[in-house]
Amino acid sequence: MITADTNVFVYLWDTAAPNKRTTAQAVLGYARTQGGPVGLQVVGELQNILRRKLRRAPAEAAHAGRLLLRFFDNFRPTEANADESLTLMERGVLSYWDAMLVTAARDAGCRIMFSEDMRDGARFGPLEIVNPFGPGGAPSARLQALLTP
Repeated sequence: MITADTNVFVYLWDTAAPNKRTTAQAVLGYARTQGGPVGLQVVGELQNILRRKLRRAPAEAAHAGRLLLRFFDNFRPTEANADESLTLMERGVLSYWDAMLVTAARDAGCRIMFSEDMRDGARFGPLEIVNPFGPGGAPSARLQALLTP
């Protein structure tokens, strides 16, 4: 299964980055065809970024969050994920919130997480981080390889 970090979803609404928007559309279309779920944490982060950084109205931000809930299955973190996230944060591996998303996604059965914010190629058990964005926001070589049958 495939999932995506919040930053990939944000580009669907970010008109200042048209190449990344096109790449994000390809990533999320691929995730939907693969049955990829979305973390409930991503729903909250998305509406927050849309309101605070992109200055979208609360109703538009809420609508965006509801679209994720409508079009994707979801997963949520557990207490064990929170404890492991504290350890990863303590060791300087990831921020607490990134670790929470990664560990919950891994435990939900995801094998790939698309993220621009985490180290491309990093592995957390069977979960691999893949940066879908290449130079100028075009699809990365790794994304192209995944999208090519």
